[in-house]
Amino acid sequence: MRTRHRRLVAAAALTATASLAIAGCGTDTSTDAPATSQTTTAGSSPAALAQALSPEETEAADPTAGPADSAPKREESAATSERAELVVSEIRMGDFRGRDRVVFELDGRGTPSYSVDYVDTPVQQGSGFPVEVPGDSFLQVTIGGQVLPPETDMKEVPVGTVAGDSATEVAGVAFAGQFEGQAQAVIGLKGSDRAFSAFLLQNPTRLVVDIER
Repeated sequence: MRTRHRRLVAAAALTATASLAIAGCGTDTSTDAPATSQTTTAGSSPAALAQALSPEETEAADPTAGPADSAPKREESAATSERAELVVSEIRMGDFRGRDRVVFELDGRGTPSYSVDYVDTPVQQGSGFPVEVPGDSFLQVTIGGQVLPPETDMKEVPVGTVAGDSATEVAGVAFAGQFEGQAQAVIGLKGSDRAFSAFLLQNPTRLVVDIER
């Protein structure tokens, strides 16, 4: 994780810890889950401050020429790619040329698969618990190639909600943890479904979601 974001990530960790203490009675404590699974309580934490886009992310254009529709966007890992071992380390958002941009930064190695799609009622993978996030419409983001943080020295974003940026129509972004190698987040938007696009940036690896305003 880059030095300039450590303070913000630490603040998010403190708020998420408080949420888990309150919602701990709903945490999955089963010992039958496979070693590659992690299910954590999907309740909302007190909102953390939104992290701003990096200078590069305010300039990097969508190679697909921008959002065209509200249909699902998916990309599978290439069969020849090395096995990805990643965690979501930061979530950022901001204005990008009049659109709403949400960035998921990934620590680790390899290229992730991803899926971004509108859902009526967000629920957590594995548990089926509601994912609490403000907004009127909800973009669910799943990112493949995840590895459990205890198996590495990498730090994952805490489970909880990041407040929306006032310059955008994003009401908030909830990170719901990971399950069987898939990280899950939900972007809560003000208003109805809008066209969006999704693409990857490298060095560091990031999934970028651009949403028409």
